[in-house]
Amino acid sequence: MYKIYINEKPLILISTKEINNFNKKPNVLISRYAGKPKFLLNYIDMMEKGMKFDEVVLYSDDAKQMYSDLKAIATPVKAAGGIVFNDNNEILVIFRKGFWDLAKGHLHKNEAKKAAAAREVMEETGLKNVEVLEKAGKTRHVFKNKTRQMKISHWYYMKANQTELIPQTEEDILEAKWVKPDLFLEKYSMYASIKDLLQNLELAD
Repeated sequence: MYKIYINEKPLILISTKEINNFNKKPNVLISRYAGKPKFLLNYIDMMEKGMKFDEVVLYSDDAKQMYSDLKAIATPVKAAGGIVFNDNNEILVIFRKGFWDLAKGHLHKNEAKKAAAAREVMEETGLKNVEVLEKAGKTRHVFKNKTRQMKISHWYYMKANQTELIPQTEEDILEAKWVKPDLFLEKYSMYASIKDLLQNLELAD
């Protein structure tokens, strides 16, 4: 299964044998993939313009091929970031362009994902050191920047305890702070892909 957020709603690409898991969900558009990228593009365009459905599910005998067709439409861009905890079991969040988010950024040429995640977290929040732990997950979202692109973000658990945070204002980050995960999920405005990521992780109490 592949989940890709477009305009804050998920496009889900699945195999035919998985379709029964979605048939009982309300307000979901389910369609069989016709095998042509133009068909996929029509759904992407509909989602970008806004739609009444909560999510779109496309199924095929070959979900991997559907995903390959999507990458031909939306050029993949790799990014990496961190879900950073301190000793108080708070996570590090940033405020940028009207949303609360987790620190992340694009990979440099030939840069390892884990190294990029640590670098971006330190650059965007002013942390001087982070301990990178295991992989936490992956998110995907499609956006337009002259051309249509799909950002694939690789997330890592991290540890740090620095109290003084310096948001990277040149990257439009206005604030960086530590907050309890449950409070963050309940009270803060964030991207749907970030909320989905955090809700599916085992975060510290």
